[in-house]
Amino acid sequence: MKKTLSLLLAVLLVFALCACGSADSASSAPSAAYDMVSTETAYPAEAPEEDYGGFAVAGGTQLETGSGAAPEGSPEKLIYSASATVETTEFDRTIEKLSALVEQYGGFVESSSINGSNYYTQSRGYSSERYASYVIRVPSGKFSALMGSLSTLGNVPYSHTYTENITAQYYDTDARLSAYQTQEARLLEMMEAAETVEDLIAIEEKLTELRYQIESLQSTLKNWDRQVAYSTLDLEIQEVIEYTPESRMSYGQELALALTNGLRRTGEFFKDLLLAIVGALPALVILALVLAILIPVWKKHRKARRAKKNPAPENPKQE
Repeated sequence: MKKTLSLLLAVLLVFALCACGSADSASSAPSAAYDMVSTETAYPAEAPEEDYGGFAVAGGTQLETGSGAAPEGSPEKLIYSASATVETTEFDRTIEKLSALVEQYGGFVESSSINGSNYYTQSRGYSSERYASYVIRVPSGKFSALMGSLSTLGNVPYSHTYTENITAQYYDTDARLSAYQTQEARLLEMMEAAETVEDLIAIEEKLTELRYQIESLQSTLKNWDRQVAYSTLDLEIQEVIEYTPESRMSYGQELALALTNGLRRTGEFFKDLLLAIVGALPALVILALVLAILIPVWKKHRKARRAKKNPAPENPKQE
Protein backbone atom coordinates (compact mmCIF):
# COMPACT_ATOMS: atom_id res chain seq x y z
CA MET A 1 0.00 0.00 0.00
CA LYS A 2 2.77 2.42 0.82
CA LYS A 3 4.51 1.54 -2.45
CA THR A 4 1.33 2.26 -4.35
CA LEU A 5 0.82 5.62 -2.60
CA SER A 6 4.47 6.59 -3.22
CA LEU A 7 4.12 5.70 -6.90
CA LEU A 8 0.93 7.78 -7.17
CA LEU A 9 2.58 10.79 -5.52
CA ALA A 10 5.54 10.50 -7.86
CA VAL A 11 3.23 10.49 -10.94
CA LEU A 12 1.34 13.56 -9.64
CA LEU A 13 4.64 15.37 -9.03
CA VAL A 14 5.76 14.68 -12.64
CA PHE A 15 2.45 16.05 -14.03
CA ALA A 16 2.77 19.14 -11.86
CA LEU A 17 6.27 19.83 -13.10
CA CYS A 18 5.15 19.41 -16.74
CA ALA A 19 2.26 21.79 -16.17
CA CYS A 20 4.56 24.44 -14.71
CA GLY A 21 6.94 24.10 -17.65
CA SER A 22 4.10 24.55 -20.13
CA ALA A 23 2.86 27.63 -18.31
CA ASP A 24 6.32 29.19 -18.34
CA SER A 25 6.69 28.49 -22.08
CA ALA A 26 3.32 29.98 -22.83
CA SER A 27 4.07 33.11 -20.84
CA SER A 28 7.44 33.58 -22.52
CA ALA A 29 6.14 33.09 -26.11
CA PRO A 30 4.46 36.52 -26.47
CA SER A 31 7.56 38.21 -25.13
CA ALA A 32 9.74 36.47 -27.72
CA ALA A 33 7.31 37.32 -30.49
CA TYR A 34 7.24 40.94 -29.33
CA ASP A 35 11.03 41.08 -29.30
CA MET A 36 11.14 39.69 -32.83
CA VAL A 37 8.70 42.27 -34.14
CA SER A 38 10.38 45.15 -32.35
CA THR A 39 13.82 44.24 -33.66
CA GLU A 40 12.98 43.20 -37.23
CA THR A 41 10.04 45.39 -38.22
CA ALA A 42 11.03 48.81 -39.58
CA TYR A 43 8.81 51.74 -38.77
CA PRO A 44 9.14 55.14 -40.44
CA ALA A 45 11.14 57.46 -38.26
CA GLU A 46 9.70 60.81 -37.40
CA ALA A 47 10.97 63.69 -39.45
CA PRO A 48 13.76 65.53 -37.66
CA GLU A 49 13.22 68.99 -36.40
CA GLU A 50 15.42 71.86 -37.41
CA ASP A 51 15.93 74.64 -34.95
CA TYR A 52 16.22 78.21 -36.22
CA GLY A 53 17.08 80.46 -33.30
CA GLY A 54 14.61 78.78 -30.95
CA PHE A 55 12.00 78.10 -33.67
CA ALA A 56 11.56 74.48 -34.66
CA VAL A 57 10.39 73.52 -38.15
CA ALA A 58 9.12 69.98 -38.32
CA GLY A 59 10.40 67.94 -41.21
CA GLY A 60 13.24 70.25 -42.19
CA THR A 61 13.98 69.93 -45.89
CA GLN A 62 13.30 66.20 -46.03
CA LEU A 63 10.39 66.32 -48.48
CA GLU A 64 8.64 63.17 -49.49
CA THR A 65 7.97 62.97 -53.22
CA GLY A 66 4.90 61.42 -54.68
CA SER A 67 4.64 58.22 -56.64
CA GLY A 68 5.14 60.14 -59.87
CA ALA A 69 1.71 59.25 -61.20
CA ALA A 70 -0.42 62.07 -62.54
CA PRO A 71 -3.10 63.24 -60.12
CA GLU A 72 -6.59 62.14 -61.04
CA GLY A 73 -7.94 64.28 -63.87
CA SER A 74 -4.52 65.74 -64.73
CA PRO A 75 -3.20 65.32 -68.28
CA GLU A 76 -0.06 63.43 -69.16
CA LYS A 77 3.00 65.47 -69.96
CA LEU A 78 4.46 64.40 -73.30
CA ILE A 79 7.27 66.09 -75.21
CA TYR A 80 7.27 65.49 -78.97
CA SER A 81 10.31 66.16 -81.13
CA ALA A 82 11.51 65.04 -84.54
CA SER A 83 14.37 65.31 -87.00
CA ALA A 84 13.98 65.13 -90.78
CA THR A 85 15.80 65.74 -94.05
CA VAL A 86 14.16 67.15 -97.16
CA GLU A 87 15.72 67.02 -100.62
CA THR A 88 14.68 69.62 -103.17
CA THR A 89 15.56 70.61 -106.71
CA GLU A 90 14.08 74.09 -106.17
CA PHE A 91 15.87 75.38 -103.11
CA ASP A 92 14.59 78.96 -103.02
CA ARG A 93 10.99 77.95 -103.63
CA THR A 94 11.19 75.29 -100.92
CA ILE A 95 12.43 77.85 -98.39
CA GLU A 96 9.43 80.06 -99.21
CA LYS A 97 7.03 77.12 -98.92
CA LEU A 98 8.51 76.16 -95.55
CA SER A 99 7.98 79.68 -94.18
CA ALA A 100 4.35 79.59 -95.31
CA LEU A 101 3.90 76.12 -93.80
CA VAL A 102 5.25 77.16 -90.40
CA GLU A 103 3.00 80.22 -90.37
CA GLN A 104 0.01 78.11 -91.38
CA TYR A 105 0.40 75.82 -88.37
CA GLY A 106 1.01 78.65 -85.91
CA GLY A 107 4.65 77.83 -85.27
CA PHE A 108 7.85 79.82 -85.39
CA VAL A 109 11.47 79.34 -86.39
CA GLU A 110 13.68 79.19 -83.31
CA SER A 111 16.93 79.20 -85.29
CA SER A 112 18.03 78.82 -88.90
CA SER A 113 21.12 78.87 -91.10
CA ILE A 114 21.64 78.70 -94.87
CA ASN A 115 25.03 77.68 -96.28
CA GLY A 116 26.65 77.21 -99.66
CA SER A 117 24.97 80.13 -101.42
CA ASN A 118 27.63 82.58 -102.63
CA TYR A 119 28.80 84.24 -105.82
CA TYR A 120 31.52 81.68 -106.52
CA THR A 121 29.26 78.62 -106.33
CA GLN A 122 26.38 80.27 -108.18
CA SER A 123 28.63 81.50 -111.03
CA ARG A 124 29.91 77.96 -111.54
CA GLY A 125 26.61 76.15 -111.27
CA TYR A 126 27.22 74.64 -107.83
CA SER A 127 23.85 75.64 -106.42
CA SER A 128 23.24 72.00 -105.43
CA GLU A 129 25.72 72.48 -102.59
CA ARG A 130 23.32 74.77 -100.78
CA TYR A 131 21.63 73.48 -97.65
CA ALA A 132 19.66 74.95 -94.78
CA SER A 133 19.15 73.92 -91.17
CA TYR A 134 16.10 74.89 -89.12
CA VAL A 135 14.88 74.42 -85.56
CA ILE A 136 11.10 74.83 -85.77
CA ARG A 137 8.64 75.04 -82.86
CA VAL A 138 4.99 74.28 -83.55
CA PRO A 139 1.98 73.75 -81.25
CA SER A 140 1.90 70.11 -80.19
CA GLY A 141 -1.66 69.69 -81.44
CA LYS A 142 -0.48 70.47 -84.99
CA PHE A 143 2.83 68.62 -84.84
CA SER A 144 1.56 65.52 -86.68
CA ALA A 145 0.03 67.68 -89.42
CA LEU A 146 3.33 69.49 -89.92
CA MET A 147 5.26 66.23 -90.17
CA GLY A 148 2.76 64.96 -92.74
CA SER A 149 3.20 68.12 -94.80
CA LEU A 150 6.97 67.78 -95.20
CA SER A 151 6.45 65.75 -98.37
CA THR A 152 5.01 68.87 -100.03
CA LEU A 153 8.45 70.50 -99.74
CA GLY A 154 10.31 67.76 -101.59
CA ASN A 155 11.64 64.26 -101.12
CA VAL A 156 11.92 63.09 -97.49
CA PRO A 157 14.66 60.42 -97.29
CA TYR A 158 14.88 60.58 -93.48
CA SER A 159 12.38 61.30 -90.74
CA HIS A 160 12.31 60.23 -87.10
CA THR A 161 9.94 61.21 -84.29
CA TYR A 162 10.72 61.06 -80.57
CA THR A 163 8.25 61.01 -77.67
CA GLU A 164 9.35 61.62 -74.07
CA ASN A 165 6.90 61.03 -71.24
CA ILE A 166 7.81 63.35 -68.36
CA THR A 167 4.57 62.86 -66.41
CA ALA A 168 6.31 61.30 -63.41
CA GLN A 169 9.09 63.90 -63.21
CA TYR A 170 6.68 66.78 -63.79
CA TYR A 171 4.18 66.00 -61.02
CA ASP A 172 6.93 64.87 -58.67
CA THR A 173 8.64 68.24 -59.15
CA ASP A 174 5.32 70.04 -58.76
CA ALA A 175 4.71 68.25 -55.44
CA ARG A 176 8.17 69.16 -54.23
CA LEU A 177 7.53 72.78 -55.17
CA SER A 178 4.28 72.82 -53.17
CA ALA A 179 6.08 71.42 -50.13
CA TYR A 180 8.78 74.09 -50.35
CA GLN A 181 6.14 76.82 -50.69
CA THR A 182 4.37 75.49 -47.58
CA GLN A 183 7.64 75.65 -45.67
CA GLU A 184 8.21 79.17 -46.92
CA ALA A 185 4.80 80.25 -45.59
CA ARG A 186 5.60 78.72 -42.19
CA LEU A 187 8.95 80.49 -42.02
CA LEU A 188 7.29 83.80 -42.86
CA GLU A 189 4.90 83.27 -39.96
CA MET A 190 7.84 82.49 -37.69
CA MET A 191 9.61 85.64 -38.87
CA GLU A 192 6.66 87.74 -37.76
CA ALA A 193 6.78 86.09 -34.33
CA ALA A 194 10.57 86.32 -33.94
CA GLU A 195 11.75 88.38 -31.00
CA THR A 196 15.51 88.48 -31.41
CA VAL A 197 17.90 89.45 -34.18
CA GLU A 198 19.46 85.98 -34.06
CA ASP A 199 16.07 84.42 -34.77
CA LEU A 200 15.48 86.74 -37.74
CA ILE A 201 18.91 86.01 -39.21
CA ALA A 202 18.45 82.24 -38.89
CA ILE A 203 15.00 82.34 -40.49
CA GLU A 204 16.16 84.64 -43.32
CA GLU A 205 19.02 82.26 -44.15
CA LYS A 206 16.59 79.38 -44.40
CA LEU A 207 14.20 81.50 -46.49
CA THR A 208 17.02 82.31 -48.91
CA GLU A 209 17.76 78.61 -49.38
CA LEU A 210 14.10 77.77 -49.84
CA ARG A 211 13.48 80.56 -52.35
CA TYR A 212 16.46 79.42 -54.41
CA GLN A 213 15.00 75.90 -54.53
CA ILE A 214 11.55 77.29 -55.35
CA GLU A 215 12.85 79.43 -58.23
CA SER A 216 14.84 76.51 -59.61
CA LEU A 217 11.82 74.19 -59.57
CA GLN A 218 9.58 76.88 -61.07
CA SER A 219 12.08 77.38 -63.90
CA THR A 220 12.17 73.64 -64.55
CA LEU A 221 8.38 73.41 -64.68
CA LYS A 222 8.11 76.42 -67.02
CA ASN A 223 10.68 74.90 -69.36
CA TRP A 224 8.76 71.62 -69.41
CA ASP A 225 5.52 73.48 -70.04
CA ARG A 226 7.06 75.17 -73.08
CA GLN A 227 8.35 71.87 -74.44
CA VAL A 228 5.00 70.17 -73.90
CA ALA A 229 3.05 73.03 -75.48
CA TYR A 230 5.36 73.42 -78.49
CA SER A 231 6.98 70.45 -80.21
CA THR A 232 10.42 70.73 -81.83
CA LEU A 233 11.44 69.82 -85.38
CA ASP A 234 15.11 69.78 -86.46
CA LEU A 235 14.85 70.10 -90.23
CA GLU A 236 17.61 70.02 -92.83
CA ILE A 237 16.91 71.04 -96.43
CA GLN A 238 19.37 69.93 -99.12
CA GLU A 239 19.39 71.05 -102.72
CA VAL A 240 20.10 68.15 -105.08
CA ILE A 241 20.08 67.47 -108.79
CA GLU A 242 18.31 64.14 -108.35
CA TYR A 243 16.26 62.74 -105.50
CA THR A 244 17.60 59.79 -103.54
CA PRO A 245 15.97 56.60 -104.91
CA GLU A 246 13.27 55.26 -102.62
CA SER A 247 14.20 51.61 -103.26
CA ARG A 248 17.40 49.72 -104.14
CA MET A 249 18.29 49.89 -107.82
CA SER A 250 19.24 46.94 -109.98
CA TYR A 251 22.80 46.53 -111.20
CA GLY A 252 21.84 47.75 -114.66
CA GLN A 253 20.25 50.85 -113.17
CA GLU A 254 23.38 51.48 -111.11
CA LEU A 255 25.53 51.23 -114.29
CA ALA A 256 23.24 53.61 -116.14
CA LEU A 257 23.32 56.05 -113.23
CA ALA A 258 27.12 55.81 -113.02
CA LEU A 259 27.40 56.54 -116.75
CA THR A 260 25.01 59.47 -116.46
CA ASN A 261 26.91 60.88 -113.51
CA GLY A 262 30.22 60.43 -115.34
CA LEU A 263 28.97 62.28 -118.41
CA ARG A 264 27.58 65.04 -116.24
CA ARG A 265 30.85 65.41 -114.35
CA THR A 266 32.78 65.46 -117.64
CA GLY A 267 30.52 68.18 -118.96
CA GLU A 268 30.96 70.14 -115.73
CA PHE A 269 34.75 69.76 -116.03
CA PHE A 270 34.90 71.24 -119.52
CA LYS A 271 32.40 73.88 -118.53
CA ASP A 272 34.61 74.90 -115.60
CA LEU A 273 37.68 74.76 -117.86
CA LEU A 274 36.06 77.10 -120.38
CA LEU A 275 35.03 79.45 -117.58
CA ALA A 276 38.61 79.44 -116.27
CA ILE A 277 40.02 80.21 -119.71
CA VAL A 278 37.57 83.02 -120.33
CA GLY A 279 38.27 84.43 -116.89
CA ALA A 280 42.03 84.35 -117.54
CA LEU A 281 41.76 85.75 -121.10
CA PRO A 282 42.55 89.41 -120.20
CA ALA A 283 45.67 88.33 -118.35
CA LEU A 284 46.70 86.08 -121.24
CA VAL A 285 46.34 88.96 -123.73
CA ILE A 286 48.49 91.25 -121.61
CA LEU A 287 51.06 88.51 -121.17
CA ALA A 288 51.17 87.92 -124.94
CA LEU A 289 51.76 91.65 -125.61
CA VAL A 290 54.55 91.77 -123.06
CA LEU A 291 56.19 88.72 -124.59
CA ALA A 292 55.82 90.18 -128.10
CA ILE A 293 57.77 93.23 -126.95
CA LEU A 294 60.36 91.52 -124.79
CA ILE A 295 61.28 88.60 -127.05
CA PRO A 296 62.61 90.76 -129.98
CA VAL A 297 64.52 92.97 -127.56
CA TRP A 298 66.00 89.92 -125.88
CA LYS A 299 67.00 88.39 -129.23
CA LYS A 300 68.64 91.65 -130.35
CA HIS A 301 70.50 91.94 -127.10
CA ARG A 302 71.66 88.34 -127.32
CA LYS A 303 72.89 88.84 -130.88
CA ALA A 304 74.83 91.93 -129.87
CA ARG A 305 76.56 90.07 -127.05
CA ARG A 306 77.59 87.29 -129.40
CA ALA A 307 78.96 89.76 -131.87
CA LYS A 308 80.96 91.47 -129.16
CA LYS A 309 82.44 88.21 -127.89
CA ASN A 310 83.24 86.85 -131.35
CA PRO A 311 84.26 89.80 -133.62
CA ALA A 312 84.45 89.03 -137.36
CA PRO A 313 88.09 88.50 -138.82
CA GLU A 314 89.62 91.21 -141.01
CA ASN A 315 90.65 88.80 -143.86
CA PRO A 316 88.28 85.96 -143.82
CA LYS A 317 89.43 82.85 -145.64
CA GLN A 318 87.92 82.25 -149.03
CA GLU A 319 86.69 78.72 -149.43
